Amino acid sequence: MIPEELLNELIALVLVGLIALYFVRLFYDAVFRPWRLVEEQLREIEMHIETLKKGGKRAKLHSWLSMPAWRGDIERHLEFLLGLRELKRAELELLEKLRGGEE
Repeated sequence: MIPEELLNELIALVLVGLIALYFVRLFYDAVFRPWRLVEEQLREIEMHIETLKKGGKRAKLHSWLSMPAWRGDIERHLEFLLGLRELKRAELELLEKLRGGEE
């Protein structure tokens, strides 16, 4: 049977390794594949937009938690997200053009 001290060290080492691997992957995507990060941001923005478009208490709570300074103003938050979505699409298009020029 494995001693408890060795097991604790092994678990800690595995956790540190997984965290390091996550940051290496994030760094790699940021440096060599920035369009993937923008695509993920676009998916997240789309989810937020869908939540706000449904309306109701959940949309009000979501808006309140995301933008507390706006005090749950769904329309203002939705307008902001729609503008942000357009900016991210333009950023993705620019990255696609830059990537196409490298190949």
